[in-house]
Amino acid sequence: MEKEKEDKLVVFGEYANEAEASIVKGVLETNGVPCIITNGLLSSLLPMAPLRAGLVRLMVFDFDLEQARKIMASAPDIADNEEQQS
Repeated sequence: MEKEKEDKLVVFGEYANEAEASIVKGVLETNGVPCIITNGLLSSLLPMAPLRAGLVRLMVFDFDLEQARKIMASAPDIADNEEQQS
């Protein structure tokens, strides 16, 4: 069961476009937190998509979530764009 938690990907943040998500991804990866971007293609194809359909999600491993939040909290210009998950 513990192995499942280690390998589980969770949403770190949601962004209006892939450029914003890529900036945050770069900051996190520079600080040792691996992450992936999902829905990037969808947001490019449907830039004016209603509601959450076109959002780009940045995913991190569950065990890296707290570290990622701390990193982004120390980068105020970028952290303003992040939508934290509750």
